[in-house]
Amino acid sequence: MLLNLCLLVSCAFLLSLTFREWPVRPRLSEDALRVVLAAVIICLLMVYSAPFGPFRVDLRFVVVALVTLRYGVGVGVLAFLPALALRFLEDRTAAGVAAVNGLSVVLLTGWLRPHLSVPRLTLRQLWLAPVPFLGLSLALLLTPQGRGVFPVVYPLGLSFSALGLVIALGIFQSRLRLLRLTHRLRAEALSDPLTGLGNRRRFDADLMALPAGRQLVLLDVDHFKAVNDLYGHAAGDRVLEQMGRLLREQAPAHLRAYRIGGEEFALLADTGGEEQTRALVEEVRRRVPQMLVGHIGGVTLSAGMSTRRPDDTPSALFQRADEALYLAKTNGRDRLVTSEAVTRAPAPLEAAEPGSAGTPLQPLQPRHSLWRALRTTIALLGERRTLGDEDWQELLHLAVAAVDGAEAGSLNIREGRRFRICAAEGFAPGLLGVRIEEAAQLDWYGRSREEWQAGAARVLKTDELRRVYASTDPVLRDAGSVFERAGQRSEIRADLCFPVVLRGDVVAHLNFDSFTSEDAFTWQSVEIAGLFAQQFAALLHLQERWRELDLLGQLHAKVGTDPQGRSAEVQLTETAVDLLQAAQATLLRYDAAGDQLVSAATEGTYRELGPVCLPRGQGVSWEALATGRVVRVANTRGDGRVYRRDRLAGDAMMAVPLLDGDHQPLGVLVLTRDASRPFLPDDESLALLLASVAARMFERMAYLAGLRATLEAALTTLGVALEARDFETQGHTERVLRYAERFGTELGLSEDRLTALRHGAMLHDIGKLGIPDAVLLKPGALTPGEREVVEGHAVIGAALADRIPFLHPEAHGVIRSHHERWDGRGYPGGLGGEDIPLLARLFALCDVYDALVSTRPYKQAMPPEQALGILRAGRGTQFDPELTDLFEQLWHAGAFR
Repeated sequence: MLLNLCLLVSCAFLLSLTFREWPVRPRLSEDALRVVLAAVIICLLMVYSAPFGPFRVDLRFVVVALVTLRYGVGVGVLAFLPALALRFLEDRTAAGVAAVNGLSVVLLTGWLRPHLSVPRLTLRQLWLAPVPFLGLSLALLLTPQGRGVFPVVYPLGLSFSALGLVIALGIFQSRLRLLRLTHRLRAEALSDPLTGLGNRRRFDADLMALPAGRQLVLLDVDHFKAVNDLYGHAAGDRVLEQMGRLLREQAPAHLRAYRIGGEEFALLADTGGEEQTRALVEEVRRRVPQMLVGHIGGVTLSAGMSTRRPDDTPSALFQRADEALYLAKTNGRDRLVTSEAVTRAPAPLEAAEPGSAGTPLQPLQPRHSLWRALRTTIALLGERRTLGDEDWQELLHLAVAAVDGAEAGSLNIREGRRFRICAAEGFAPGLLGVRIEEAAQLDWYGRSREEWQAGAARVLKTDELRRVYASTDPVLRDAGSVFERAGQRSEIRADLCFPVVLRGDVVAHLNFDSFTSEDAFTWQSVEIAGLFAQQFAALLHLQERWRELDLLGQLHAKVGTDPQGRSAEVQLTETAVDLLQAAQATLLRYDAAGDQLVSAATEGTYRELGPVCLPRGQGVSWEALATGRVVRVANTRGDGRVYRRDRLAGDAMMAVPLLDGDHQPLGVLVLTRDASRPFLPDDESLALLLASVAARMFERMAYLAGLRATLEAALTTLGVALEARDFETQGHTERVLRYAERFGTELGLSEDRLTALRHGAMLHDIGKLGIPDAVLLKPGALTPGEREVVEGHAVIGAALADRIPFLHPEAHGVIRSHHERWDGRGYPGGLGGEDIPLLARLFALCDVYDALVSTRPYKQAMPPEQALGILRAGRGTQFDPELTDLFEQLWHAGAFR
């Protein structure tokens, strides 16, 4: 019977897979397939029935009940007929019994059908599961042999059938619930949550599939910014909600509505012609002013409409509707304009340049997307935040929509000496994040460096693109395959590239691509692309300022608290390279003893300079310190002031002086990069700001270092004073401090934790101040009571340490817990294993070892080898086993002798 049940579960699962969408709609072909499969499953369950004496028991009637629940009594009988015919061929008597059983199941299930719904099945309905099978096996009562097995067969068959029905219903319900959730998530992913309309993703997909002869209508709510400014964003949201409701109510089945961004909407129309679509849009436009949100009124609607031509790409259709919408906005708003009102006949790029003799260009038709992009740029300029890739993607989307002939595009932004693709439109997602070396980016541009740095636009066609690909592939290395696959290089027919330039430096590459025509880009395309390049430049300039402030703030905040343990000098050079886009930064610190500048940190591997030591008066660094001003060198090879200029190969250099509050030298920050990117006055101003932060940072560090030295000297003095009272061997505190510091360094402790270890070692026995002299100085053995008093010194010490300002917090653990044992039998807290603070476990080995090898009033010094043996014997009982092993390794290396 279990085999039959497993077969039923497997077949129910396979049958559930025939439901592939939600909501489940009646389809003759799919319903017929399910009934046929159910009939096959019934026969299969009957063939593999379980023997029970002269009778056989199976779960085929569960499938009959399922079919009846779904399709009704007639279909349930139809699904059971093949199995009945098969049984009739085997045994006519058994077939009669099967017919009676099947009929009872069908009829009882048909009666139950209104009360048991598969999609909405609840636990409270499960008690109905046995009802369809109440009539099964009643025919056994007609024969003496059947009556003998009836008490066993009937409850067994009823139980297994009910169980099988519950499991099968659960499988179908799970499948339908999964389809319902998938449908809901898909709808949410393609819907705008505020208006309930389709979102931009659904619009793009439906626009791709829009047949020729259908209409695209772009809608924009007029005066929406005024609504937000006067009444707040909540009122603006109510306007958008009512717009969504109006479009849903007005749009018939052949008019699909979308919200594609902000207050912008779109309609895809299949009304039979432009006139019918125009009439529907005019009705929507007429009703918009009637919408009142509280006391808000005066909202109108502008619209642009275009009909798809047989050879139209989606971007071309969108551009025409976009232009029509702009004309509606710039000609008084509250109107519908069709694309036929827009006349443009741009010449190919080579046909007639501005000012040349030839066919004159038509006046540039402004686009609504240009207006939207400008508005978006202004909004982003007003936001005090760092822009993310999603912001660049939004602007690139508008740019591709506005530039004539553009079907795809990408934006590469400089990050150090490389460019990163941070936005791509019309390409596979794999293109995002790819990093390109500056040399490869210049090769891709395909013109001179002077033109590149001047921001001159260039257009490449198929043959030129192939030559550029061949020259850039060796530089791109692995990225070349990414461009071939995700960048669709073989499909590009023309590329328009605009270097985005700030202060003579190329900070981004704006690319537009056409897959259909080599002559896609006109002079109008170049002009519009140039407008977008200017907007990107403005945003990148603002981003640079925000990035500079952020880097300076980070440098000031993280000094002395760097999680990777980097020195302040390393942090400064790293920040300088990022902040000033330098290839290399070297910090020269002033050595007062030698009256010279010595290299303290270098970031970048642009040039291998090696250690630098500059006596007074040599190099531009000393000139910067002497004048207190930044010194800029355009080309180090030709400037005699430069130290080791033969190693710099004609670089640009800038030396930035670091002076304290009394104008005394702290050091010099030297920055270098390729001579093609000389340092400018803006760089000098930024470097001075960085130098000011760095100087204050080094002054503060020197002050804190002095405080720490004073504190540690005071703590050492206190520790030595404790030795005198305890009559311990002279130098105990100094030795255990040295042992512990060496041990902690080998263990890889950070400088901060080493400081805590030193503080704890200096004051580890401070609690003995609270032990009476009669007990502390007793020459003989201590009584149990006296030992308990002595053991209290750890608690007393921790209490005294709490009152010492500036003591490192982890030092308290050393003072309190250095007498705990690994096996938990120590004092004062009975801690064990890793519950004992790490520093206390480490220090305990050092303290015990020095006590063993030192002479005390009550014992002689022990040989170091014997003391090491005692430590080894306490491994895993008194001491941390891993730390004990490390201590022994260091002992053999001579660290504690």
